[in-house]
Amino acid sequence: MDQKKILFVSHDANRAGSQLLLLQLLRLLKERGVPMHLLLCNGGELEAEFEDVVGVTRLHQNKKITTPPFTGKLLRKTNLLKIYEERSLQKGNERVLAELEQQNIGLIFINSIANAEVYYDFLKSFHDLPLVLFVHELAMSVKIYTQEEQLAFLLKKTDRLIAVSNAVADHYIRKYDFPATHVSTFTLIDHERIDQRLLAVQHDILEKTYKIPEDAIVIGGCGNAEWRKGNDIFNWIASRVIRKTQPLPVYFVWVGAGPQHEIYELIESDIRLMGLSDKIILIPPTPRALDYINRFDVLLLSSREDPYPLVVMEAALQEIPVVCFEDAGGAPELIEGDAGFVVPYMDISAASDAIIQLILDPSLRNTLGQNARKKVLERHNTDKSVASVEAIIQKYLPMQVSEQHNQ
Repeated sequence: MDQKKILFVSHDANRAGSQLLLLQLLRLLKERGVPMHLLLCNGGELEAEFEDVVGVTRLHQNKKITTPPFTGKLLRKTNLLKIYEERSLQKGNERVLAELEQQNIGLIFINSIANAEVYYDFLKSFHDLPLVLFVHELAMSVKIYTQEEQLAFLLKKTDRLIAVSNAVADHYIRKYDFPATHVSTFTLIDHERIDQRLLAVQHDILEKTYKIPEDAIVIGGCGNAEWRKGNDIFNWIASRVIRKTQPLPVYFVWVGAGPQHEIYELIESDIRLMGLSDKIILIPPTPRALDYINRFDVLLLSSREDPYPLVVMEAALQEIPVVCFEDAGGAPELIEGDAGFVVPYMDISAASDAIIQLILDPSLRNTLGQNARKKVLERHNTDKSVASVEAIIQKYLPMQVSEQHNQ
C-alpha cells in the first residue's frame, strides 16, 4: 500500500511570519523525502512558492462563484441566487474533499489556530486522524482569528501541540489546560538558505530607493501594519530618539506597512503631523525584505504581542541587536541580556534610552549583534530543528520516506 501523507493546512499564502516559517519547514521536509500535501485555505503572494515545493489543493477557489449574466439576473429576480451559491459552494467543497481523499492522508498538520474553523467545519471526514497543531498565536491573535467553540474543539483533537516559544507554550497550558506532556517548543530558521541569500543582497537599497545618506544609522521594524505590531509605538519611540540624537543621521524604517493595511493611513498621518516624513520611512510588503533588514543597525520590536517573530532571528543572523518588550511574547527568550535590550512592557522611555545607547556605541552594537547570531545558530540549528519535527511526525505516522510522494 502507498505511504500515507501528511496534510499540512495553511490559512493563506500571505508573506507573513507563520506562512514563511511553514514554507521553510516544507522545503526542508521535502529534502528529507517526507510525503506531504498542502491545503491552502486562501491565496496570497507565496502561492507559487508553496506550489514549487509541494502538491497544493486550493480551498479558496471554491469561494469564487460566478453565474452567466442572464442566469444571475434571473436568479436574483426569483430570490434563488443564495440557494444557487450555497449549492455551488457545496459542490466545490465536495470536489476539494474528493481531491484530498485521493491523497491518502494519514496525519493532519495544522499551521496556526487561524485554521480552527476550516478544521471544525470543512475537514470533518478527517477528524479521526492524528493531529499536530503548530501554534504561533497568543491572546490577542486568538481573539482575532478564532471562535471559542472551534478553538476548543481543535485543541481537544490535538495529539501534539508545537509552540514557537515558551511564552506561547505556557499560554496554552495555563489558559486552556492543554497537557504539558503533549507540548513541544520549536521554531525554525533555515540559516544556510538565509546566509546564501545574504550573499546577493543590495546593501545600499535604502540609499538608492529612499535617498537616505550613506552614513545613516537605521533603526528598523518589520511586519504588517496593525495594532498588535505596535506601529504607533514605533513612531513614538522614533520621535523621541530622533529628537534626542540630533544632529546624527538617525532614520527609522518599517518594512511591511502598505496602503492595504487598515491602520496605514493613521500611522502615516501621525508621521506627517510629527514632521518626520523624511526620517520615518514606511516600506510596503516586499520579497526583498531581507535586503532592507540587512541595512538595519538595530531592530526595534515594538509589538504589544508577538509569539516569536521570524524577523528577530533574521536580524540576529545578520548580527543586528534587538530591542524588545518583556511580557510581549517569545523574543526576550533569545535576546535576554546579551543580544540586545529587553525593556519593561510598553516603556517607551526605556526603549528609547536603549536605542540611543546603541546608536552612540557602535562597539556595543557589534558585540550584542555577534552574540545574537551565535545564539540563533546554537539554539535553532536547522538540522536539529527539522529532525525534532520529523520525530513528532514519525510518532503519529511512521514513514518510509521517498521523494516521489510529494506530488
